[in-house]
This record gives sequence, structure tokens and C-alpha cells, in this order.
Amino acid sequence: MTDVLEKARAAIAAHDLAAKDAAVLLMVSGGSDSTALAYLGAALHGAGDVGPVAMLHVNHQLRGDDADGDERFVAGLAELLHIPLFVCSIDIAAEAARTHENVEAVARRERYLAANEALRSMCLHEAVPLAAGCILTAHTADDRIENFYMRSIVGTGPGGFRSMRYRNGPVVRPLLDATRDE
Repeated sequence: MTDVLEKARAAIAAHDLAAKDAAVLLMVSGGSDSTALAYLGAALHGAGDVGPVAMLHVNHQLRGDDADGDERFVAGLAELLHIPLFVCSIDIAAEAARTHENVEAVARRERYLAANEALRSMCLHEAVPLAAGCILTAHTADDRIENFYMRSIVGTGPGGFRSMRYRNGPVVRPLLDATRDE
């Protein structure tokens, strides 16, 4: 984990992703990438690299018992790492049917709405400025490459033919220089 931690620290420093006193919300699904992000977030906080840390898990209610199992796993992980946890359950399939939108697009929108709400709540509770707060995702170099190729396959307008950014508003991706295997 030391190499990945150092890559994350380097990305945070090089791209000014998080201040030492910034509130950091970790988006944790329960998969291997976001589980690693939870451990990294705890390590960054413990080393004084970032301010208060919390986790968010969104249960999209799309996979029945498996989704509930992910939620239980993330709750246990948060307890193990002594990180406060926000949990949000959203019936994504019903929302997609109601709005006639793509399920993935609805899930992404709702996940980031929940993340922004959790970050606001966290900053208020911790008495830290919201403007400095950030939402960390576990996107890796592999995701960056996949995203680039997907954009090139489906096509995109001017300015859209790019890969994932390290920062997009409050959303930051400190693992873009690490691979999934790492």
C-alpha cells in the first residue's frame, strides 16, 4: 500500500487536490478500488495530510441481497477504520423509469447529489469550510484509459475528447496515477 499511498500523496500535491485541513468524503461502494481508497483515506488523515474524513456508501437497490451485502461490508469497514459513515439508499430503477433516463446516468447523478449533500453535512458538523472540502473517488489509471476509449468510440463534441480529470469541482481522483492491480 505504501507505493499507492505515495502516488496518491504525489497526485494530491501536484494537482492541489486537498488541503491539509480539508474535509474529505470518500465514496466507497465496497469494491476493491473503493476499499483501497478507504484505507488510503484513513492513512492520509492519520498522517495529517488531510483533515476530517468520512465515507459515503450509496445503495442503488439494483442488485438485491448483493447490494445489501455491500452496504453491510462498507459499514463494517467504516467501523474498522474508525471513519464516520453516511449511507444512502435510492431506488434507482424506479427513478430511471419515472424520468425515462438511462439507469447508469441516474445512478451517477443521484450518487453525486448524495455525495455533495453528505459533504455539506460533514463540513457543517466539523466546522470546516465547504469550499475546501472534497469528494474522493477511487478512479484509477485503468478507469482513465477506459473512459478515454469510450469517449472515442461513442464520439464527443469539441472539448469532450479527453480523459478523466484529477479534479472536477469538489470531486477529486487521487488514484489516477495508480493501476487497479496496484
